Amino acid sequence: MSTEIERRYERLLRLYPKAYRRHRGAEILGTLMDAADDGRGRPPRREIAALMLGALRARVGAAAGLPVGQAWLSAVRVAVLLLLAYGAALSATRAGRVVFSDLLGDGLRLATELGFVGATVAVVPALYLAARGRYGRATVIAGVGFACEQWAQTGPLLPWNITWVSGEPPTEGWAQLSWHLLEDRLADYKFWPLALAVLLMLPLLRRRPAVPGTPLWWLLAVPLSVLLLPTDFNATLRWQPFTLMAVCLGALAWSFVDARVGLAVAVLPLPLFLQGLGHRYLPSLQGNDYSVSAIIAPAVVTAVLIAAGAVLVRRQARL
Repeated sequence: MSTEIERRYERLLRLYPKAYRRHRGAEILGTLMDAADDGRGRPPRREIAALMLGALRARVGAAAGLPVGQAWLSAVRVAVLLLLAYGAALSATRAGRVVFSDLLGDGLRLATELGFVGATVAVVPALYLAARGRYGRATVIAGVGFACEQWAQTGPLLPWNITWVSGEPPTEGWAQLSWHLLEDRLADYKFWPLALAVLLMLPLLRRRPAVPGTPLWWLLAVPLSVLLLPTDFNATLRWQPFTLMAVCLGALAWSFVDARVGLAVAVLPLPLFLQGLGHRYLPSLQGNDYSVSAIIAPAVVTAVLIAAGAVLVRRQARL
């Protein structure tokens, strides 16, 4: 048997993590050499591609035949981290204006806008704690950040609404005020990332998936979310919906390496979908001329990512 092809296989196996090579390297090399044709000097292209794909899967933790249930739970964990990063990005873009334009410039216009600063200060530590697997603390702190965000959003509307309902009986007036404020928030995509993150963290309180990698790296997801996901900063640059679609397409392609990524990224178009549903079907907002395609498009993207991820999770579990 040619030693040249053996050296080439050994070089390809160096792409795998050291622990993986120590555990299975000799077995894989022996299998490859047994199947190799006599006289062949280099591996077939198909085997090279398969080994490179296997190395990528090993490095992201998807090469060990992860059970389907554990893969879904891990995908929920990543989805929570993405939503927390997105929620922090939404708060940070508005907190930046409050700090640099208002507090350090012309003065604070509305005291309630300090809620954006409070939300940012709360959600960033919540992201770090969730990345470390401390879901109980992360849920509480993310809830505080969500409350700060809602106070900042609804505070400017309260005086106008109180005046609007002042001629009505107090109980009915406050009930009507609360309902209209709730409808306004439900029809805003900025309401949903933190709400969905807190909701998805609940099952993680009982069943805790493994926490791979270094949690601090997840903090980089906040500035990336500012640039790539729908935020006030991105609305100014008019990069949407192109960057969001690029993120989703990239996740779909990466699903063939690690199906959990596609399942996790499927949550990112949901805020736009829920915003569209609110504008279209909530009673006080039904008069809005909201495009049906703006509702269907994010729903289709989410459905495709979930369907592809579900199929690939089962397939990768059998590897």
